[in-house]
Amino acid sequence: MLRNNPGVPAVAVLLLLLGPATGSGLLAQNAVTGAGQSRCFRMGFTGFPYDVSIEAVEQTRRFVRDNADLIAHHIEGVPWAEALQDAPFPKEVLSDHEFKRSMKPPGAKVYLAVSPGRGDLKLPDRGATPLPPDLRGKPYDDPLVKRAFLTYCRRCVDFFKPDYLAIGIEVNEIFSAGADKWRAYTELHRYVYGELKKEHPSLPIFASFTLHNMVKDRGPMPAAWEELMPYNDFVAVSYYPFLAGVPAEKALAWLMENFDCFGKPYAMVETNEAGERLVLPQSKFVIDGAPEKQAAYLRTLLTLAERRRFEFVVLFIHRDYDLLWDKIKATAPEMFMAWRDCGLVDEQGNARPAYAVWQEYFERPLSDEVKKK
Repeated sequence: MLRNNPGVPAVAVLLLLLGPATGSGLLAQNAVTGAGQSRCFRMGFTGFPYDVSIEAVEQTRRFVRDNADLIAHHIEGVPWAEALQDAPFPKEVLSDHEFKRSMKPPGAKVYLAVSPGRGDLKLPDRGATPLPPDLRGKPYDDPLVKRAFLTYCRRCVDFFKPDYLAIGIEVNEIFSAGADKWRAYTELHRYVYGELKKEHPSLPIFASFTLHNMVKDRGPMPAAWEELMPYNDFVAVSYYPFLAGVPAEKALAWLMENFDCFGKPYAMVETNEAGERLVLPQSKFVIDGAPEKQAAYLRTLLTLAERRRFEFVVLFIHRDYDLLWDKIKATAPEMFMAWRDCGLVDEQGNARPAYAVWQEYFERPLSDEVKKK
């Protein structure tokens, strides 16, 4: 999804977090019958606004409040200097955390995702103190890096009080960055997972991976992921069908075929299909989206989530961010545009057919089993 960028306006930077599974017979086997059914998984969004304005922030807050029972806080980068010394975080980092926490709907569960980077030590994009000399050039398995990241995770848990915690975001990208970096990350992950589980034994902890990249690779990457599965409480998936190169039902079936063996719950931590066709101007990369295609994907996913009892499903954005993109496109990488049209609501505020699919499921009451979690 969109990742933070130093050239993005300050309000947007606080929010630019940008930064399933069965066969073709899924819908026929599991059509929603409607009234009277309960829902066995939570449904959520991030607090990502579609523009840099108070109106956009407040509209986003209302939409999440009315259409979600889970909020996702997605935070890439670490204030390494302060984490290493266990010192107060920079003002802009704290402001970002405060804003995210403020978007939580009353009574909603909290999914918090943090990340040390995608191969190297990543700093927050605004207000960060430079890396201290003790950490410069250090791999993820360096003892000081491990100590600092554990401290950061502990403080984030104390601040956000999450019900679910990711300590790595789309970390199969680290595998693509090189074997040494992957080995270092797996050591960091095992260490932080183990220490946090001692303190929070009932808190689900995991790292996420991108299904669209995993299903395209089908080589050493899925096998390498097995190293981490004993230290992942969920199979946590980030998936955008328009990046996979295969039909969504085929990708989701592949997921089940390869990860059912671990016997762990599934969580779709960020996803959606594009609601419009888009050609990126420079790369000419084509995103073959359409309203009907988006609605069909969402129904397939939510039917699967019900049948396989996912823990939760998160859509990263609720509304297309054309207004935001127009403000940041001069300084942001072109690929940030790829997710622009993934909203349930288009850039004019008009609901797409996928929104009705979302509401159909969201209006079903949570099952007693889920309420007790």
